Amino acid sequence: MLECDEGQRFESLGALVCMKASAEQTGGTFNLFDVVCPIGFATPLHIHYAEDVAIFILEGDLTFFWGEEKMKANAGSYFFQPKGTPHGFRVTGTASARILYMTFPAGLDRFVVEHEMSIKYSELANTAARHQIEILGPLPE
Repeated sequence: MLECDEGQRFESLGALVCMKASAEQTGGTFNLFDVVCPIGFATPLHIHYAEDVAIFILEGDLTFFWGEEKMKANAGSYFFQPKGTPHGFRVTGTASARILYMTFPAGLDRFVVEHEMSIKYSELANTAARHQIEILGPLPE
């Protein structure tokens, strides 16, 4: 279970998210999230148009997709996904994964808060669009 002694705790698409640095705390410079993703968790394939994304894997195994590329990664791996690049990831292996997820500039925290409040997965595309994120569909196999 994700301990969230500093920052707000959310659920997003089945992952547990602890907001470590909000837009308010960083003057809009960046957001930082500590995220625990269960076995089999997958983001949709999507594009951020307003922020770059940096991901550092603390625990577990993931498969990353960006552009036309696909790469398996494990604890200690780092990925940078510039805005405008289609990307996503899937937890692979037999254990959950834990990542640090950072966005530049800040603003994704507002999406996380709004998405959790909407709860319904069917509202994800509309909520994402309001935050300059385009949902392209499920990840490739």
